[in-house]
Amino acid sequence: MKKIYFYNLYRNIARMGLKRLADSYDKKHLLFINKMSMVNTLLMLAFSVTVLAFKLSTLFYIAVPFIFLFALPPFINALGLLHFCRYYFSILPLIFIACLSFHNSEELGDKYLILTTATIPLLLFKKRKEVIALFILNILFFFLIELYQANFSPLHEMPEFARKQYFIYGQFTVFAIIFSVIQHFKNNNEEYEQELELKNKLIHEKNHEIIDSITYAKRLQKAIMPRKKEITAKIPDNFILYKPKDIVAGDFYFAVQKNDQFIIAVADCTGHGVPGALVSMVCSNALHRAIEDMNLTEPGMILDKVRDLVIDSFNKNEFDVKDGMDISMATINTKTGDLAWAGANNPLWYIPTESIIELSDFSEYPISNEFKISKPLAHSGVKEIVANKQPVGKTDKKTRFTTHFLKLAKGSILYLFTDGFADQFGGPKGKKFMYKQLAELIFSIRHLSMREQREKLESVFDTWKGDQEQIDDVCIIGLKI
Repeated sequence: MKKIYFYNLYRNIARMGLKRLADSYDKKHLLFINKMSMVNTLLMLAFSVTVLAFKLSTLFYIAVPFIFLFALPPFINALGLLHFCRYYFSILPLIFIACLSFHNSEELGDKYLILTTATIPLLLFKKRKEVIALFILNILFFFLIELYQANFSPLHEMPEFARKQYFIYGQFTVFAIIFSVIQHFKNNNEEYEQELELKNKLIHEKNHEIIDSITYAKRLQKAIMPRKKEITAKIPDNFILYKPKDIVAGDFYFAVQKNDQFIIAVADCTGHGVPGALVSMVCSNALHRAIEDMNLTEPGMILDKVRDLVIDSFNKNEFDVKDGMDISMATINTKTGDLAWAGANNPLWYIPTESIIELSDFSEYPISNEFKISKPLAHSGVKEIVANKQPVGKTDKKTRFTTHFLKLAKGSILYLFTDGFADQFGGPKGKKFMYKQLAELIFSIRHLSMREQREKLESVFDTWKGDQEQIDDVCIIGLKI
C-alpha cells in the first residue's frame, strides 16, 4: 500500500499542470521539470541533513530555503506558467551554486557543478536566442565565482574531516542528477516508441480498411463501365487504353446499344481518385437516364440533358458544387456506319480510310528514344473535330452542345480520349507530352492492328513517364469502323 501511495504521489506531482497543455513538446518539458524538481528537492533534504550532522550551520541555513525553492516548479506549472518555469528552473541552480561557492573555499570545486546546469537550456528551450543567452549566463556565473574566489576568502573554512564527506556528497549529487536525466529521457523514449508503435499499428489498420473500401469501390466503378466484349460485339476492331492514376478514377468509358445506334463515350470527371470516382458515378447514371429513360441518341441532345441532370444532382442542398465532366461521345449507326458526335472540351480525332496506307519502310519510328521528331511528319492526316468549350456541368456561359454528322468509309479509325496522356510530364526535360506529339504518334501507328496500337501507346506513355508520377487518369479508345 505504501509503495502504491508514494508512486501515486510521485505521479501526481510529476503531472501537475499537464492538463493545461496541448503541445506534446511542452508536455515533455513539463514532465522533465517536475520530475527533476522532486529529485533536486530530495537532494537538498539529504544535503541539509548531512551538513547538520557535521555541524555546518551556515550551510544548513543556505540549504533550507532552497529546499522550498526547488520544490516550487510543479506548483508554478500547475498555474499554467510553463515558460516562466523554464527560466526559473534554469537560473535557480546557478544561484544555489553561487551561494555554495561564496561560502566554501575554491578547493571544494562547487563552481564545476555549473557544467551540469549549463545543459538545462539545451533541454528546455526551442529558440536559439534563449539557449545562447542562458548558456552565456552560465559562463558568466562561472567566471564571476572564479573572480570572487581568487580575490576573497571563503565565508567559512570547512574542517578537514568534513571536506572529504562534502566532496563525496558533491560527486553523488552529480551522478544522481545525470542518472535522473538519462532515466527520464530513456523512459520518455520508451513511451514514445510504444506510442509510435501503437499509432503505426492503428494507421496500418485504418489504411488497410481504406484500401479495402477503395478497392471495393473500384469493383463498383468497374460495374458501371461496359465490358470489352460488349464493345467488340458492336465494333470488332477496337482497343481500350485505361490507366487510372489511383485505384479508382475520374475517367470512365461508356457504351450502350439503343436500337440501331451504338453510343460510346470517353469521359473525364472533375478530379481523380475517390472524388473523381464519385462524380463519375453521378455522370454515368445521368448518361444512362438520358439514353434509356428519355430515348435520346443524338450526342448533342444527350449532353444537353445530362448537363441538366448533373446540375440537378449537385444542387439538392446549399452547397454550390460545380463538378461535372469533359466528354467525347459518338453515336454510330451499326447498319449504315453513319457517325454523329458531340464533345465537351475533349475533341474527336479520326483518320479517314484514304489516309490509311501501308508504309514500305517503318524502321524509322517517328518518335525516337529521345522523344524528338526524327523527321518532319505533319499530323494533318489526323482529322480533328473541335468540341464545345464548356463542361457537362455548371458553367458561366451555357450553350447547346453541337452535334457533328460524318459519313466515313469502312476502315476509318476514330479516337476518343481524355487529357491524361497529353498532359503527362516526362521525357528527358520533364515536359508535357502534348497533343501535337500524341497526334503524330497516332498517325505513325495507324497501319498497325488495334491491339498493337494500344500496346504501342501504352509503351510510349510508360517510357515517357519514366520515374515521374502519373498526374492524371488516362483513357483512350480506338475504333476502326
